[in-house]
Amino acid sequence: SSRKDERARVTALVLVFFVAIFFWMSFHQNGLTLTLFARDYTVKQVGPFTGLFFTLPSILAFIAGIAGIVMLFYKNQPKKFRITGAALFVAGLWFSVFFLTGFDPTTLLGRFLDPFGQQNAISPEIFQQFNPLFIVALTFPVLAFFSWLNKKGIEPSTPKKIGIGLLIASVGFLIVLIGSIGVPSPASLEGAPVADTDRVSPYWLINSYLILTVAELFLSPMGLSFVSKVAPSRFQGLMQGGWLLATAAGNKLLFVGTLLWDKIQLSTLWLIFIICLLLSAVFIFSILKRLEKASIS
Repeated sequence: SSRKDERARVTALVLVFFVAIFFWMSFHQNGLTLTLFARDYTVKQVGPFTGLFFTLPSILAFIAGIAGIVMLFYKNQPKKFRITGAALFVAGLWFSVFFLTGFDPTTLLGRFLDPFGQQNAISPEIFQQFNPLFIVALTFPVLAFFSWLNKKGIEPSTPKKIGIGLLIASVGFLIVLIGSIGVPSPASLEGAPVADTDRVSPYWLINSYLILTVAELFLSPMGLSFVSKVAPSRFQGLMQGGWLLATAAGNKLLFVGTLLWDKIQLSTLWLIFIICLLLSAVFIFSILKRLEKASIS
């Protein structure tokens, strides 16, 4: 009956909402414990090349270069569109070189030979830029990847993409876990700053943000798509609100990170989030047929 079908659809959505809570609880640690890690455990200075990713002008040059490449190789576009893309790419590359050399072309060779020399101070809050930056840079490639899979007839279903996104997110925390091995715990420091020799490369966090952003692209838009596709017409608004409620609940549970921050080893803290994400992925895959049935019924 239609009422039974509605019940199955709503139940499937509630199960996805439940999983989404744990994803957002883990993912949004980028604004809490991952930022604390950037403040307390990441080096305070970076070399010229790494410094390109920590100032607005050089980031804009980088984005211009990426946009230029996309426009240059975008199919079925007029010649002017491709010329504009080429110009953007050249301009982005040109300004990146000048930011790298400190506007002194004579230092270019030295900067490339020693691109990671400790010369540029960075602030921990600047790490917050990487998620939106990667969203801009990766949205088109990820969508193009899904389109390619669709043409091959092997594109995963929306529920399966959600499960894959959870697995990818766990890899993001695995990266920062590896970077945390051997560093002193916050409790052992007793408020003292971490010695410069114990601080880690910013690339641990940058790569973690990169992987977490890919996971977000697999899960966030797919979750919204799943809600709009599966929700019964008379419950559309309510179910969309349910997705937002799950996001809010995940944000509310962010305190778990700070609650454990100064009580356990950092590697153990990241392991907790990895386990949450893996269990959520296992749960999604265990009910995958039920979710896929709801999405096509």
